[in-house]
Formats: sequence, C-alpha cells, structure tokens
Amino acid sequence: MSALTNTHQPTARENLQQLLREAWHKLALQPLESTAPARRAEHLARCAGENRAWAQSLFVWGVASLYEGGTHEAITLLSRALAVYRFLGDEEGQWSCLKAIALAWSHAGDKTQALETHAAANSFKRQAEFSARANWLRWFTD
Repeated sequence: MSALTNTHQPTARENLQQLLREAWHKLALQPLESTAPARRAEHLARCAGENRAWAQSLFVWGVASLYEGGTHEAITLLSRALAVYRFLGDEEGQWSCLKAIALAWSHAGDKTQALETHAAANSFKRQAEFSARANWLRWFTD
C-alpha cells in the first residue's frame, strides 16, 4: 500500500500572486529578469479576469521592455496597463504608467509626446508621494 501525501497544490490565484511578487522583486534588482514572470503573470491575470494583477504585470513587462530598449513595445504595454489602471481608478498606477510612457517617448526621440505625457503624470496631486515609492525609476535616472 502506498502512502498518500497531502501536498498543497497552489491555486491559479496563488500562482499568479507568486509570479507577480517575483516580477516586482526582479524589477527592483535586475530588470532584465523580470520579463518572463511578468509575461506569465499577464497571461494568468488576463485569463482569470484579475484586473489589478493584469495591470501590474503589464506595467512590469513594459518597464522591463523599456529597460531593454524596446521603446515601442514598452509604450504599447504601458498604455494597456494605463487603461486598466484608469478602469480601476488607481491613481498611483496611472501616474507610474504615464511616467514610464514619457520615458519611452523620450528614448524614442519624440520630445513633444514625452513632455505632454510627463505633464499628465505631474498633474496628479499626490505625484510627489508616488515618485518617492517608484523604485523602478532609478533604472532610468542619469
């Protein structure tokens, strides 16, 4: 007779949360390594209808793409994340996306779009507070 073990099998939600934690952690330490878990989290979140996780995974993936030099891919991903954050009413998420999109436009050489997007980000009343928590921005400071 074989012994049965009661090993916990993670749920899809637990897997999603683990992937998001991994993506955020890697974004903070090594942005190039954050793409894979962010992409997997994006797929799970989209399929599960987990909008906040979907926005976060798109954001991390977009910032990683920007860091890699994929400005147009970054703008697309970050714009999708921005739309979801707007749907959720998440101002910090919106601010973060706008800041990252402004950086992407700047890297793409479109100063007008960069300035307009940066101004939109700066229109948030709590933008100084958001900026203080935006650890990902340090990868793009000169």
